Amino acid sequence: MSETIYINVQQSAAVNHPVVRISDVAEVFCENKSVKQQVDKLIITEFKSTKEFKQVFSTCYLIQIITETVPNCQVESLGETDCIVYYKPVGKQSVWKNRLKCGLVSLLAFFGAAFSIMTFNTDVTTSELFDHIYELFTGKPAEGPGILQLSYSIGLFLGIILFFNHGGRYKLTNDPSPLQVQMRQYEQGVNQAFILDAERNQESRNVD
Repeated sequence: MSETIYINVQQSAAVNHPVVRISDVAEVFCENKSVKQQVDKLIITEFKSTKEFKQVFSTCYLIQIITETVPNCQVESLGETDCIVYYKPVGKQSVWKNRLKCGLVSLLAFFGAAFSIMTFNTDVTTSELFDHIYELFTGKPAEGPGILQLSYSIGLFLGIILFFNHGGRYKLTNDPSPLQVQMRQYEQGVNQAFILDAERNQESRNVD
C-alpha cells in the first residue's frame, strides 16, 4: 500500500549538532506513525567543520532521500522549495561572547538613539520652540527647563515604548513590534540572497 508523506520544509533552520536530520529542517506528517518516525530520523548531511557553517538543501533532495528509504511512497511538499541550514556548534566561549555582543549592541543602540534624538531636536530648534510657547502663554521669558521640557521627555519615552510594543521583558500586546518585523524581513532577504547565490554557483559548476 502506498504511503502519502507530507513535509513542510522551513526556509531556514539553526542546528548545533553536526548530524542534520529531516526533523531538524521540516515538519513531517504521515498517517503511519512508524513511517513518520523513520522519515524524521533520516540523515540529510553531517558537518565535519568545527566552525560555523551554512548550506542550502533543495526540497527535491529531501524527497529523494525519503523515496529511496520508504518504497512506494508519495511525498507532498507544503513548504519552501529550498532550506538553509545554519550550523553553529556550541563552544566554551559562546556564553561570554553572546553577552559581549549583547552589551555592545545595547550600548550602540542606546547612544545611537540618543544622538539621533539630540540632533533632531537641534535641527528643528526644539528648545527655542518651547521657549516661544512658554512666553506666548505666560507672557514671561522662560528661565531654564520647565514643564514643557519635562512633558516632552516623558511623552517621548512613552511614545517609544508604545511604538516598539516592548518594555524590558514584557510586551504590551501579542503583536510583533516594528523592530521584529524589520528583523524578519531582513532575515528573509538574507536567506533569499544566499539561496540565489547557491543556485547560481551550482549552475556555473554544471556549465563548467
